[in-house]
Amino acid sequence: MVIMNRLSTGISRFDKKLQGGYPEGESILITGEPGTGKTIMGIQFLHQACSQGKKCMMIATEETPEKILLHAKLLGFDLKPFFESNLLLIMRILEMRASYTGISSESLGDTSMHMEDLTNLTHLIADDVEAVVIDNIGTFSIGDEVRLFRDKLETIAYFLSSQKITSLLMIDGTAHELTHRIAEYSTYGTIRLLTKENPYTGKMERFMHIPKMRGTKISLDPIVYDISDEGIKLSTSQGKKD
Repeated sequence: MVIMNRLSTGISRFDKKLQGGYPEGESILITGEPGTGKTIMGIQFLHQACSQGKKCMMIATEETPEKILLHAKLLGFDLKPFFESNLLLIMRILEMRASYTGISSESLGDTSMHMEDLTNLTHLIADDVEAVVIDNIGTFSIGDEVRLFRDKLETIAYFLSSQKITSLLMIDGTAHELTHRIAEYSTYGTIRLLTKENPYTGKMERFMHIPKMRGTKISLDPIVYDISDEGIKLSTSQGKKD
């Protein structure tokens, strides 16, 4: 029997759900509306990978490196030592097409880059990087036909896989729906983060749903989780968070 190597998600109970973690060297799509914890999942994954000595990179389209480091520290995941030692690279990029924005390249800060094509991200990733988080690829769907966006996504997913880089590709819920969920066909696995009313309690709760994870025995049952001041925690059968 072939045993698949895994990288920890940084969430202990979620590792158990995935038979040890994310499949190593594969691209996983994380989708959800704002506030569902996509970026936090990326932070926890990177913190765990860096703690294991792996060279990591975060490519952000929205937050600056300073804000990402601060956000991580407030959750108890101090990424700054890894950032300062160059074990973690954080690159902020802004995807801008003239017909959609009036921002000029001169207005970008020193930590930002103008990037108008998803496939150009391959040029940013160093050869020794082992884990990548791209937050979020939905930015690059603006103005593209769905088929073109899928072609570009497949190109970046193939590149990451060919380099044996374990990656989390974040996409916001709106962009995911506008592109007819086409991104799910281009990645090795998909994790959906949802917020909805629990019909048994009448309360709004957060749920994870894993519709696809190749090479992994998964349950289609929703996974209840919460976002605490210590990051994402999954609920136990007794309703506790861990």
